[in-house]
Amino acid sequence: MNAPVSGQGGDWRSYVQRLEALAARSGLNFHPVEFEAVPDAFMMEIAVYGLPVRMPHWSFGVRYIYQLIQRNMGNSRLFEVVFPGNPGHAYLAASNGLAENILVTAHVLGHADFSKNNLLFRRCQEQVSDKIVEHAANHARQIQQAIETYGMQRVEAVLDAALALEQHIDVDQSLRRARYPEYLANAKPLVDDAFKKRFASLDPTAASSGVEVKKRAPIPPHPERDLLWFIANYAPEMESWERDIFLAVREESFYLYTVLAKQIKNEGWAA
Repeated sequence: MNAPVSGQGGDWRSYVQRLEALAARSGLNFHPVEFEAVPDAFMMEIAVYGLPVRMPHWSFGVRYIYQLIQRNMGNSRLFEVVFPGNPGHAYLAASNGLAENILVTAHVLGHADFSKNNLLFRRCQEQVSDKIVEHAANHARQIQQAIETYGMQRVEAVLDAALALEQHIDVDQSLRRARYPEYLANAKPLVDDAFKKRFASLDPTAASSGVEVKKRAPIPPHPERDLLWFIANYAPEMESWERDIFLAVREESFYLYTVLAKQIKNEGWAA
């Protein structure tokens, strides 16, 4: 664990192990959680970015301003932000009092139990990896390298397009899914039938091989919900670094989808 943070709630860490033991005795089964107290400004940053470190984009600044206005008007206050994983990461507001941090720590352990045992959380985490925080940091470095190589304007245009489609994923498909089959799966050997042989002889290619000619599959072969995957794999004029950005946004979207889709149930369980 990190060193204690001085201030109003600085001694709350002495309760963490006791709360973990109490949660285990109560039947909760959770991955380890790394707790850290952070300034309120940083708390708002990680809340609007969705991850502690994430690719840079102007849209996150817009969300930050909205969150800041809500807080200054007294309509919103962040006590904690939790990122499921193994280990999980929990950020507590440094302005919290001791009693608030004790309650919030117990609440976080409820989140950790839910994320480990909920089937949708478990499936997406197995695909994305339990180390999503580290993966997002790698994506941020990847974006920064692209900016240095290709310029801010070009990279921002790609991010504009990718983040506009971040909700258009298909969690029923695998994160690392294969491309579509190139041909329709209807080529079958001809049976020993005189009429079919005579019909096949009308096509010189089929007649010489004795097999029906393969037909190329349409693209897409069926309605496609995962637009980020489809564009990254089939857009004809994209460069490799642009495809990588689309796939990076898609990977983070797989993680964030579960957080949003299960938000009410997750909060209810942790309460």
